[in-house]
Amino acid sequence: MALVLLCSGIGAAAHEAPMHVERREPDLPRSSAARIVAGAEEARFVAESYAAITPSREHGQWYRIRLASDWMDARPPVLTISDPQGLAVVAYLPPAYAGVERSVYRADGGGEFTRHAISIVLPDDLRADQPVYLWIDPASSVPRRLMISDMAQARTRDIVNARLDILFPAIQLATLLVMLSFFIVLRERMYAYFVGQMLFIVLFEFYEFGVGFEYPPLAWLAPFGIRATWLMSLLAAMLSIDFTRQFLDLAHAAPRIDRVLARASWPLLALALIVLAPWTGPAGWLEDVLAFAFLLLAPLLLVSGLAAWQQGGHRGGYYLCAWVPGLLFVIVRSLQLALHWPEPVWLEFALPAAFAFAGIVLAFGLADHIVSIRDERDLAHRLAEHDMLTGVLNRRAILARLRSAFLAAREKERPLAVLFLDLDHFKRVNDSYGHRAGDQCLRAVIAPIATELRQGDALGRYGGEEFLVVLPGATVANAEGVAERIRRRVEEMPMLISGTRVGLTLSIGVAVLEPEVLTPDDLIERADAALYLSKSGGRNLVSTHRGALAPLAETAHDVGQGE
Repeated sequence: MALVLLCSGIGAAAHEAPMHVERREPDLPRSSAARIVAGAEEARFVAESYAAITPSREHGQWYRIRLASDWMDARPPVLTISDPQGLAVVAYLPPAYAGVERSVYRADGGGEFTRHAISIVLPDDLRADQPVYLWIDPASSVPRRLMISDMAQARTRDIVNARLDILFPAIQLATLLVMLSFFIVLRERMYAYFVGQMLFIVLFEFYEFGVGFEYPPLAWLAPFGIRATWLMSLLAAMLSIDFTRQFLDLAHAAPRIDRVLARASWPLLALALIVLAPWTGPAGWLEDVLAFAFLLLAPLLLVSGLAAWQQGGHRGGYYLCAWVPGLLFVIVRSLQLALHWPEPVWLEFALPAAFAFAGIVLAFGLADHIVSIRDERDLAHRLAEHDMLTGVLNRRAILARLRSAFLAAREKERPLAVLFLDLDHFKRVNDSYGHRAGDQCLRAVIAPIATELRQGDALGRYGGEEFLVVLPGATVANAEGVAERIRRRVEEMPMLISGTRVGLTLSIGVAVLEPEVLTPDDLIERADAALYLSKSGGRNLVSTHRGALAPLAETAHDVGQGE
């Protein structure tokens, strides 16, 4: 849609009325307006090679504009001066030739047009022999295109420009708000730098297009004129440096470039202070310094992205994809200002379109950073909860699961069972085959145990060769069945250490939640007591705790002796 509007705007410019543009040589002061409009200086006007005015930094200039033929349209003609930043124009219109001041920094243009350009409505009966005189205050020596079209065409072109003036900043503002919410949640400075960078780019575009001088509170900077635009560009550049350093992690990826960028912020800050200083006067030199600064900064930022990308960082890829078009256009714009070239029609909206594209791509890059943070958090969480040797829950985590299951079972009045497992004669394995073999045995028993567990059950290493299993919703019969199957699977598991088959067995204690069990620790104590009964009964047994008041009723199921 943006491209369609842009093409429409360019197409509208083709319906221009032919005209002659002449400049007074040598220059006269503005006080000579009476002689100029009286025609006393007609012979001193020299024709320009194309329809444009080129201000001088040192002094004001007079221009004479004439139609090639009488204006015959019923709609009045409109004179449009493009690229109006820094311009202050006084138009002397026939027949009275009273001076009419025009500037994007003044609210004197009427409500017919926006401040994207300087638009001057000419008399609807303008003849070819009735010149229009323009006094141009000192400004940057960049040629500014002139065109004369009828009121309808001028308004159409102005509407198209106004839509584009808002379209690209609106895209950036939407991206900015999303990243602002990320910053509020994550509190990472990188997101703050991105938000600040995009905010000042948007403000730069508003002032560049004249929108910023129309509405409060942005209009408060109108007295600064073009300096407001310069200030926003410098603030955006400083925050762009900070964002680049953080996003690309240049301190590690390219420390030398990081140090250069860190130092580059200080000259930009000094320039920002100079821009605001009233004693610097017109300061045409300042515009040259700014153009030179951006000509140095833009390639440096591109090199930063390339260095980070070459280090294997995918953020460098995001950065280059985002900023290559925009920074190239910044270089073109800086060259255009430094060398006093006329601004190409395509460049007027190419730069904000590239900035909007950069904002979207960088938002994806920052979202990818959030995914990385989540993955790192999940990994850290897993490492914090899981036993490094066996991969099952560690003691802290399995006890937390037990507490959660205990509270849920009490609240919903549902059954709950705990299995306490211990490898038999584990010390003998360590002594005979070494601790490495013991670790191998601990890892080997996890699979047969986990095979008998349901979704929602939890297995954790309690310590050493002891394991705890939490069985939410399991009755005593269910728990005994699970324990018996686990015991049998481990007993039948083929286990070879250094080519020798090692028989592993488990002793298991079973405890279930009963009214007299007041805490999760009580449940563990009961399972531990049942485990002790299995150990004392000859090992490779499943024993169940039958109640705190009847310890002699605790039973052991000797499955090994019957086989």
